[in-house]
Amino acid sequence: MKKIIYLLIFMIIGAADALAQIQDAETIRRRAAEMVGQMNDYITSMADKDKSLKTRQYYRKKALNLFIGKGEPYTIDGKRYKAVSMQTTSVNRPGVKTTPMGDYFTHLINLGYKDVDIKSTEIGQIKVSSLKRISDDTYECTCYIEQEFLGYGADGRPRYHDITKKSVQCFITVEQTVDEPQYIVQLGNVTATETRRL
Repeated sequence: MKKIIYLLIFMIIGAADALAQIQDAETIRRRAAEMVGQMNDYITSMADKDKSLKTRQYYRKKALNLFIGKGEPYTIDGKRYKAVSMQTTSVNRPGVKTTPMGDYFTHLINLGYKDVDIKSTEIGQIKVSSLKRISDDTYECTCYIEQEFLGYGADGRPRYHDITKKSVQCFITVEQTVDEPQYIVQLGNVTATETRRL
């Protein structure tokens, strides 16, 4: 009888642990989507010609802080990595262009269009992959978004309009605190997967 009771207790504890892990995974995935949403907001602000150059440069700095290495080369476990990058595509040219994130943001601020409007997937609509465990306290996942780009000429008429599907690499570190775990999300490379004209 005691063995059965112990077995039931272990099963209950195991089920509770499994439920906690599922809840933690959902929290981590939601946190990753929130950070990608923040990136999207900063990109929109950097491209907004109605904002001053100083304000757009402020958002550039804020955006770089979301990425691992803050847009600079970085080291993990003694291994050196290049700065994270942004891939871009165009319906007017073949292939994919890969640019270091800091350079991409500078280019975004200095686009030659009179006005630029960038819209991205809302946080609640961002699709997030399953978590992949990298180490005891670090996970990786991918967020999938769509980014609509509209550039206007000097006459106020649209000159270029497309929508691009992108995937955003996310690294999540779990830091145990006295009260509850904290999830630190850093973004990685942004990959363009498909672009179509609108």
